[in-house]
Amino acid sequence: MDQAVASGKTVEDALEKALKMLGASRDEVEYVVLDEGRRGGPFGIGARDAVVRVERKRADDQGPVQPPDTRIPRTSTEAEHLRAAGLARPRAPRQRSTLRLEEALPRLTEEDFLKPPPGGREAKAVQPRGRRHDRPARPAPAARPRPAAEPEVEPNIEAPQVDLAAQVIDDILRIVGIDAEITIREPETIGDGRGTALAVIDITGDDLGPLIGRRGESLLALQYLVNHIVARRYPGTPIITLDAAGYRRRREEQLVGLAQRMAERVRRTRQPITLEPMPAAERRIIHLALADHPDVVTHSIGEGEGRKVVISPRR
Repeated sequence: MDQAVASGKTVEDALEKALKMLGASRDEVEYVVLDEGRRGGPFGIGARDAVVRVERKRADDQGPVQPPDTRIPRTSTEAEHLRAAGLARPRAPRQRSTLRLEEALPRLTEEDFLKPPPGGREAKAVQPRGRRHDRPARPAPAARPRPAAEPEVEPNIEAPQVDLAAQVIDDILRIVGIDAEITIREPETIGDGRGTALAVIDITGDDLGPLIGRRGESLLALQYLVNHIVARRYPGTPIITLDAAGYRRRREEQLVGLAQRMAERVRRTRQPITLEPMPAAERRIIHLALADHPDVVTHSIGEGEGRKVVISPRR
C-alpha cells in the first residue's frame, strides 16, 4: 500500500491513523489535508472529522502529493464509489462533552430560588403588582385554590405510546452521537410524574451533561419534543417523563428540601417568599411538598415561563 486516506477528530489524529495504516513514519510520507473537520454544536450536531490523504515518498522525491479533484461526496452514487474504493469517511465520532453533570445540577441554596426585592437582600412581604394598562392588583389568596380533582393516570409501560417515545429518543441519541441506553419504568415519585405520567424513560450513559443542560433545560426541551411527536400520533396521551443520569430524582430532593427550609423561614418571619420562575413540573413539587404544612400555603403567580411559586403564612 502506497497511500491511505484516514479521518480523525483532529488533523493530527487522522494523520496518526494513516501512518499506522501504511506502517510508515512521518519522514517517509507526504500528506494533504482534505478536510480540517469541525467540532459541531450542542450534542455534537454538525460535527465533522478531519480527513487526510497520505502517500509514501517516491524515490525521485517529486514533491508533495496533490489533493484529488474529487470533492467530498454529495450524492449517493459518488458516496458508493468512494466507499467501494475505501475512501469514504466514517461517521463522525461522538464529541466529548464540555458540560459536566455537576454543572447541569449545581449545588443550590435558597438564594438561587428567591427574587431579591429592590433595596435589600432579605425577603420581604410580596405586594401583588398589576400588569400593564393599569390592571388592578389582585390580593394574594389565603390558600392555594385546589382545581377540580382529575383522575390519576394509570401507568402502562407496555403502551404503544411508550414504545414510540422510546424509539424517538433512541433515534435522536443516535443522530446526535450520544452513546446511551434507555430503560422504561413506572413513575415512583412526584418528580417522576406519579399520578400524571404514563411512564418514565431513563437515559443512562457517560457524558450526558449536554443532554441535561443547565438546570435541566435541554432535558425538558427533549421531553417536550418527544411528547409532542407522540401526541400527534396518539392524541390525548398522558405525559411521558424523561430522566437522564438520575437528574430528576436529585432535583426533586433538592426542591423538597429547599421548600421545607423556606417554609420554616416564612413561619418565623410571617412574611411571604416568592421563588424564581420554575417549570410547571417543579412548581408542582413545591406545591405538593407543602400542601399539608400547618403554617404556610402556596400559590402561583405570573404567566408562561415567568410563572413562579409564592409561599405565604397561613391565616
